[in-house]
Amino acid sequence: MTTIDLLAMAFMNLWRRKLRALLTALGMAIGTTSIVVMISIGIGFNYAFEEQIAQMGSLTKIEVYDGGGWVYDATGNATKSDKDVKLDDKAVADFKKIENVVAVTPIMSSSGYIKSGKYYVGLQLLGLDMETAEYFNIVPTEGELPSKGSKTKPEMMLTSDVPVNFVDPRTYTQAVDSEGNPKIDLFTSKLIFTFDYNNISTQNLTDFSETTAKGKTYNLKTSGIMNNEGSWEYYCTGFIDINTLKELIKENKDFAYSNSTNKTYDRIWIKVNDIKNVQAISDHLREQGYQPNSLNDYIESFKKQSRQVQGVLGAIGAVSMLVAAIGITNTMLMSIYERTKEIGVIKVLGCKMSNIRHLFLTEAVYIGFFGGAAGLILSYGLSFVLNYFLQGMGLKSVIPIWLALGAVAFSALIAVVSGLYPAMRAMRLSALAAIRNE
Repeated sequence: MTTIDLLAMAFMNLWRRKLRALLTALGMAIGTTSIVVMISIGIGFNYAFEEQIAQMGSLTKIEVYDGGGWVYDATGNATKSDKDVKLDDKAVADFKKIENVVAVTPIMSSSGYIKSGKYYVGLQLLGLDMETAEYFNIVPTEGELPSKGSKTKPEMMLTSDVPVNFVDPRTYTQAVDSEGNPKIDLFTSKLIFTFDYNNISTQNLTDFSETTAKGKTYNLKTSGIMNNEGSWEYYCTGFIDINTLKELIKENKDFAYSNSTNKTYDRIWIKVNDIKNVQAISDHLREQGYQPNSLNDYIESFKKQSRQVQGVLGAIGAVSMLVAAIGITNTMLMSIYERTKEIGVIKVLGCKMSNIRHLFLTEAVYIGFFGGAAGLILSYGLSFVLNYFLQGMGLKSVIPIWLALGAVAFSALIAVVSGLYPAMRAMRLSALAAIRNE
């Protein structure tokens, strides 16, 4: 019996009992749909989390801290360290030598204020090596990156949300017109920068007394604007050359707060060439006594939980698949009882035992394959409906190609396993007993 004959005969056998075959395939379709949709919700949950994490910054960036004399593992457990590590220029040079690292910059952070007319805005300051800025997605959408600038007129690149956050310090009225457009133009408006709030308003924040402004003021030049829409990482931020920020902090040591010193830094940023190398580099830095932190740590932790959720959801869907598998076994056994005489005739005519086994297994595969394909179509339809209702909850159903193909293949495999016992039973049936059967 050729393969084509086998396929044709198996199909005709099912067609003669098409209602029963259809109902059995429907059970398989429901089982496949249950598994695919359940797992797709777990995958969608994972995707949604990764999208939220990605909004917080780059997934290939590692922030390195000194650890404060403690070593923290990936789960946050701390042990006392005997290594005295510092985030200084030597550490920057050492980090650049690590394999798969493409850029390193020291970071100094502080805060200050920009005044324009009667309005002001509070600002987060980040000083970094501007030659590495593009590696960390710090690029202007207008203008250019800041240069060192002059001592009296420093340059900054500001984020696009700065103009709408200017307020009147007395009334806290936002500096926008009736249509919501900002009144302050970062390129053309006169901007004054200071670390001392008393240069913004002479009213003491604690209302105890009047104070005299002592912090220096600087005419600020906006070199560029970076669009930070949709990003939580750089809210109202000014990017400045790290050496310029060092000088400004030194001149305003009584007003400018920073964890950095002239020789050490708040933290160091490392850019890795691929997300798959982030974890290995983080582990290496921990062994050296540093405290690395990356968004990938959150993703790895979440993925473990997500796999558990997907496993539970998949197990729930597998119950339906188990019921469908029992249905296939029952259908094939019933087919043997109805075709006992036919099997006996085939054996008497000299048909190979393996052909009889393959015939019944092929019928089972037909049921599993077409049931799985129908279940996949139902899964896409149900996924579309679920996404409509889940979009307000920040969740979604995602069916990747590997899940779609795997579901159909798994359905066919389950069908083969379910049809194996009936096929073996048919193969072992006595030819004479089968012929005498009425």
